[in-house]
Formats: sequence, structure tokens, C-alpha cells
Amino acid sequence: MSVLLQIGRALLLGVVILSSTFVWAQGTDTRQEERSAQAIFEEANGYLGRRYQEFNKQKLAYDPKLEAQVKKEQRELAIKNAALLQSRELTGDDRYYLGLLYHLAADGDAALATMQRFIKDNPDGDKPQAARNVIVLYSVKKDKLADALAVIEDYSKHKPQSSDDRYKMEFLLADTFLRTKDFTQMAVHAEQMLIAAKSFANERKAEVSKRDDMLLKSSFLLADAYDKTSRKELAISTMQDLRRMSMSLPSGNLYKFATIRLAGLAPTTDLNKVSEELAKGPVNSSLPEIIGTQWIDQEPRKLAELRGQVVLLDFWAPWCGPCRYTFPKLTLWHQAYKDKGLVILGLTKYFGHDDEKALSPAEEIAYLRQFKKQNRLPYGFVVADNDVNNLNYGVFSIPMSFLIDRRGVVRFISAGADPGEIAELGKMIKKLIDEPVESKVESSQK
Repeated sequence: MSVLLQIGRALLLGVVILSSTFVWAQGTDTRQEERSAQAIFEEANGYLGRRYQEFNKQKLAYDPKLEAQVKKEQRELAIKNAALLQSRELTGDDRYYLGLLYHLAADGDAALATMQRFIKDNPDGDKPQAARNVIVLYSVKKDKLADALAVIEDYSKHKPQSSDDRYKMEFLLADTFLRTKDFTQMAVHAEQMLIAAKSFANERKAEVSKRDDMLLKSSFLLADAYDKTSRKELAISTMQDLRRMSMSLPSGNLYKFATIRLAGLAPTTDLNKVSEELAKGPVNSSLPEIIGTQWIDQEPRKLAELRGQVVLLDFWAPWCGPCRYTFPKLTLWHQAYKDKGLVILGLTKYFGHDDEKALSPAEEIAYLRQFKKQNRLPYGFVVADNDVNNLNYGVFSIPMSFLIDRRGVVRFISAGADPGEIAELGKMIKKLIDEPVESKVESSQK
């Protein structure tokens, strides 16, 4: 596109934005006066979405200056609508929406005062609890930590309560105490963050990425706070607990970062201790099922059907160099243990290409079959048409392998292709193969 055409397009876009804003500015008539407080707020709150939809229809490239301009217009609209709402007699939830408009307009003082007045007359319900979130945010920003603490305490006495909201409020305080190097208070609020994160993990199992982020941040902050206050054993225990959770969920992403942090805290820690604990614990009946649109050299099987066998789920891709590095070991393990109960499944997905060109799904399956033959890989492949398996198992980097014992319990996660990591995986495979078959299957049936 020529420079002149780009300039002309930008000018046209500017006219569109200005004309839209002008129409809205002229729209303050009796119809606006009749609108509900919620409608007045939602007009401003949805401004960005509406503008971005217009930009997408016009196929405009991303422009940070344009983004800043649109956000500025949203704030201006929020200010205008707040003034409109403020001029009316406020009843019911009107003050709540007024507080949200001030929040959208980045007027912290007005948002804080408005929300404080709202919850004074409305202590219970979704909106008052959401208002407390806003109050904590601006109280922390204004360094009024005692006020923020009081509001969180107030939040805990009213209903409904959200683990997500509690996490966010506690994070604001933990982060503040981290920056002021008050590690004792940081630990107090990181502990509450972790409690909220665990509740979130139980309540909203499908939100894997957010769940992992919450568990990781809260655990890391808590371990750091313990370490800084001469409570290293508690810091180590926190990371061990995170590794334990990462296998029970399961989440390769959590396991990877928890293991790295634990190694930094205590290099001599026995990393297999968690595996031994899980060997004696209950069976995780909610282990995510493997989803595949194509199974290559392997009959489709459910994990429950593989109970009594040791299962290795290997997440990989044909373009992944480190994945190829593990192929000889995977082949060796298959040959050594296939008759003793080891089942290896190579999990991948459609990527729509090979090393050189784009491929249709049918062409990609043919490519994978040829790839498997050329690399002499004797175990089965499972091919998904989306990221469902990666998301269910928290796989955000490859190669990554999950070793499941005969009861259906994840006992080890291998993240990467480091020789030491591969050697440890090999030891764990042998260990699980050598565990008694009958006692494991019987215990899973109790």
C-alpha cells in the first residue's frame, strides 16, 4: 500500500471516529435521560469493542497511536456519561454503575468515594462485592493499606464470594509488600492468594491457563516470602506441594517451573519424593482423556482401558528438534518393555504443514505415517485436530512426557530433552514396570 493511500486511509478513519463521537455527543437528549444507569455504563464500557470491530471490518493494521487515541476517546465518553448519571437522582444500583464509569475514566478518587458510599447502603450481593474489589484497587494505589485490609475483611463476611476476586485483592497487597520489602506481610497475603488459587483450580477446571498462572504466581510469591524470612523449609515445602499438584491436576507447565524453582532453593532435594507419595495415594479418576481424530498404528483406547499397564504420553511435533532427539530412547523403551506392560503414545496435532509446504489434513496424516516409518518409531501416534490434549495436560512446551502407573496415576513428568531428564525418565519407567501388577490394579478398584 502506498504512503499516500495509508495517509488517506488514516484520515478517513479519523473522520469515522470523530463523526461517531460527534453523533454520540449530540445524542444527549431525552432518550439518554431515560436510559438506565447500566445502559449508560455499558455504552462506554463497550466502546473499545465496537471500534475494534469497525477496524477489523476495514482490515486496518495494528497501530499503537490509533489504539491510544481510541482508549482516550473511551475515557472521555466515560467522563461524559458519568456527568450525565451524576446529574440524575441516583437510586438502586445507579451509584454502582457511576463508580464503574469513574473507574473506566481512570478517576480513582471519584471511583473510590462512589463505591464506598454504594456499599454503605448495599452490603450484600454481587455488585457490592465487585465494588469492594474496586475499593481495594484504589486504596492500594493510594497507599491506604489499612483501608484495603479492612475491605478484604469485610468482603470475607459477605456473600457471594469469588476465589478469582479474592486472589486479585490479595495479589495487590502481596505485590505491594514485596515492593516495600515487608516479606512477613507479603507471606500473609501470598498464603491467602494460594488458598484462593487452589479453590479456583477446584471450581473452574476448564480454565487451565488461568489456573496455572494463579497457582504459579501465588506459590512463587509465597516461597520467596518464606525464603526471605528465614523459613526455607516452608519455601521448599511450598514448591514440593506445587509439584505434587502439577502431577495430580496434571500440568506439565506447573511441573516444569516448580521443579526449576525447587532446584534453586534446594539443589540436593530428592525430586522423586513426590512420586513415592503419589504411589501410596488415591487414584486420580479425573485424569483427562486422550482425544484423537486419527490414531496411527494404534487402536483408539481410553486411559481407563489401559489400567494395569504403564502408559507414557509423549507430546511432540515433527518439526521439533529436541523431540527427535528423544526418539532413540523411546524406541528402546518400547522394545524393552512392551511385553511387560508399557504403552507409549506419541501425541501430536495437525499443524497444516511439513518442513517445506502447506498440507491438507489427509496429506498431513500421510506425511506422519511416512515420518514414523522413516524414523522407525514402533509405538502408536495420536493426532488431534486442535490443542485439547495440550491444554488438558498443561503442555506449553515440547517435548514433554507424562508417565502413568498401572493404577492410572501420573507419577512422573519429563519436561525437555536434557540427557539427565531423559535418563531419569528411563529409571522411572523401569521402576513402574517393576511394581507389582496385581496389587496396583486391586488398589485402583477399591
